[in-house]
Amino acid sequence: MKPAFSIIFFTVGSGAGLGLLALTALFDVFASGVLSSQVVWRSAFLGLVLTAAGLASSTMHLANPKNAWRSFARVRTSWLSREATLAVALFPVAGLYVLLVARGSAGVGRSLLALASVALAWAVLVCTAMIYASLKSIRQWHTRWTPVNYALLGHWSGALLLATAASAYAAAPPALLALAGALGFAALAAKLAYWYALVRGAPTTLSHAIGVDSGVRAPGAPESVRARLFEAGHSRGTFLTDEFGFVLARRHARWLRAIALALAFAVPLVYLLSVEARWQATLASALCCMIGLLVERWLFFAEARHTVRLYHGEART
Repeated sequence: MKPAFSIIFFTVGSGAGLGLLALTALFDVFASGVLSSQVVWRSAFLGLVLTAAGLASSTMHLANPKNAWRSFARVRTSWLSREATLAVALFPVAGLYVLLVARGSAGVGRSLLALASVALAWAVLVCTAMIYASLKSIRQWHTRWTPVNYALLGHWSGALLLATAASAYAAAPPALLALAGALGFAALAAKLAYWYALVRGAPTTLSHAIGVDSGVRAPGAPESVRARLFEAGHSRGTFLTDEFGFVLARRHARWLRAIALALAFAVPLVYLLSVEARWQATLASALCCMIGLLVERWLFFAEARHTVRLYHGEART
């Protein structure tokens, strides 16, 4: 697939925002007092800003952005519609929660709004992942590791942002740093498992795509005949070849994976394990993680090979 920066920024930015919002609300409810009210409402607000910025950038990928409202029209069948609908529900709920925290309000209402914000943030994050995981036509996305990676990477980057906000007012709580480290190692393991699954997975061929894996044998014929392409269907570039025919050299993929692992995981994890929590260093590690995740997400799109390529001369996807 041809990587589009608007979608890359959307998935990374909104993922970090949703993870930050969810973790902040969870700490507020289940570890009350660990984070100050200033840290809670500012972190939750930042999560909303990142989510809004990501969702807004996703419309830039549309050929006609003014038709973005149509994304709400298929809630029963489309993960994209579910994502849009739940995101609209998230903002008033989380916004009211931020307002209550900023005003110093406490009680059952604040806790209920916090839990509702967590549930909606998780729902939006899952819907975003399922937009890609539900596509059977792209083998690299149609795997259980796609939603697992989206959830863990969003919470990993969100945890680093929350640690940055906490260390800006005082030393970051050890519980928060421990949670961030655990999320980092879990996200790293999930990312490596995803790449391993891509290598081990069986490629899609033309025979498989049209449902004749074993070939076709005419009555009385001695052996089966494999499906093959007679014509590529085009003599010059088309929208399909431009959008779905992106080619990434294997050697480039290896280097980009190494960069993503170093920036998104190695540097922040080394910091968490060895350096005293100061907000400048925490912010640097969070930004480093975000840059690494942009590289990781670019690879996620660039390495995807749509089945339509089989009908334009590709042997396998």
